[in-house]
Amino acid sequence: MPKDRVTEFWVGSRDFDPKNVGFETTEGKSEFKVNKEDGSIMEGNSNHGHKYGTELLDGDKSALIEYMKSL
Repeated sequence: MPKDRVTEFWVGSRDFDPKNVGFETTEGKSEFKVNKEDGSIMEGNSNHGHKYGTELLDGDKSALIEYMKSL
């Protein structure tokens, strides 16, 4: 859900995170922040993403990720 997404994460890493199937976001070259210091969203930044097609049960989502990793 968009409300559960992180608002700060590290970018610039080239280390692969197999659990989340992407680049490592706990360390990197710089920290990306969605919000300004006052808590408002910076213009052009958002962590809302797209909800279409993501309403899977956790087990189904994990199975889909494992399948995609095998391709």
